[in-house]
Amino acid sequence: MAEFAHTTFAGAAPGLRRSGQSPFLVIALGLVGAVTAAAALAAIFAPGLRSLLLREDGIVEMGTVLFLAAAVIGAGAATVLRRPRAMVVLAGLIGLAELLDETSFGVRLFGFQPPALYGGGQLDGFHDLLILAYRLLQEISQNLAWLLVGLMLVVSVGLVLFAARQIATNMGGAATWLTGHALLLLHVGFIGLAQVIDIATSSRALSAVEEVLEMNAAILLAFYVVQMGWSGVRAKPSW
Repeated sequence: MAEFAHTTFAGAAPGLRRSGQSPFLVIALGLVGAVTAAAALAAIFAPGLRSLLLREDGIVEMGTVLFLAAAVIGAGAATVLRRPRAMVVLAGLIGLAELLDETSFGVRLFGFQPPALYGGGQLDGFHDLLILAYRLLQEISQNLAWLLVGLMLVVSVGLVLFAARQIATNMGGAATWLTGHALLLLHVGFIGLAQVIDIATSSRALSAVEEVLEMNAAILLAFYVVQMGWSGVRAKPSW
């Protein structure tokens, strides 16, 4: 009898840990939905507030920086105070790269002059490397440049749809190893969509969408770090 009970609860434990992922998914997605709805309502009904929210160094961009900083600090603290986990370290490094990109490598903080970017602008972020690749491909063939944008769009949309499927699987109670990383997958998909907008368009409306996508991605990354590094909830296998 004792052996049966031990086997039953030992087998149930991973499922219980996986089911604990759902609160993080619900809270993160709820916050993403709230941010998106608030930005959309502000853009439609409060044009005066729109510039304050969505401009460079506006409320949305500052929110993005704060969530990215939280992800980086949370990942670093979890690695030092608990134990190193590959996915937590990876999330922290992704957050650090995006934080540096979002703050233009400290250009606006310290006032140094970044190098000029081929075709105009300044090389003050990792995203500028994609812009540079796009412009160089344009010199060869416009079709190649659009192929780059198309590939980025397909991969990004694919990641978002795949992450959505993993989230639906988790909510349905059939959690797997992949469902534990749905927030990270969705984060990468959102960042990819934001970069497509940044490269291929100059529309002010789409630029606002880009800012919201980046903040939503930062929210997802921060919650992923909490889920994987601090909550005791683990995607299996344990990395």
